[in-house]
Amino acid sequence: MLMITGARGWEHDQWQGSYYPKEIAKDWHLSFYAKEFQTALAPVSLWSTCSIEEINEFCSDVDETYPLLFEQNEQETNQDILQLQKKIDSFIPNWIVFKNDGWQNTTEHWQIKQAEILRNKNLAENATVLSVYSEQPLRDTALREIMLFLKNEFKQFDVLYCYFDGKLAAIDSLNTVQTLKKML
Repeated sequence: MLMITGARGWEHDQWQGSYYPKEIAKDWHLSFYAKEFQTALAPVSLWSTCSIEEINEFCSDVDETYPLLFEQNEQETNQDILQLQKKIDSFIPNWIVFKNDGWQNTTEHWQIKQAEILRNKNLAENATVLSVYSEQPLRDTALREIMLFLKNEFKQFDVLYCYFDGKLAAIDSLNTVQTLKKML
């Protein structure tokens, strides 16, 4: 099983100076992020308002195989998704549109949601999208528990697209996840 990990977005206030070097301009952040993390999540609404030039610029910041996750919220319709697809299809070769209303597992400290994949372009058919969320920072042992849970609970999938959210989007947590992924 391949586990592809990233965060909800790549612009977080707490990353300034701690992850992104101060000398790197903001418009280089995605390129910097994409060298370490294998996917990023962006809401459909954000991309729907982007110009073709902005989408083209995004594509120049990431490898052509970079998968992008688009999250549909409750207000967005299938028509919104079709409009997005028309806009990005010729620029972004690998993407998934999903909504978070599938299976869910919640513990005292963290929550995992399995998304419903609505559309998929050029990505593994036997794949799923998982949201891993916590309102509090977690220790390495808890992150290890999460990673083992993902590995065991979703072993029927060839690819897991996992994005980390809330306090788990802290760069220390993401770096620990990257290390654990290699070890497990």
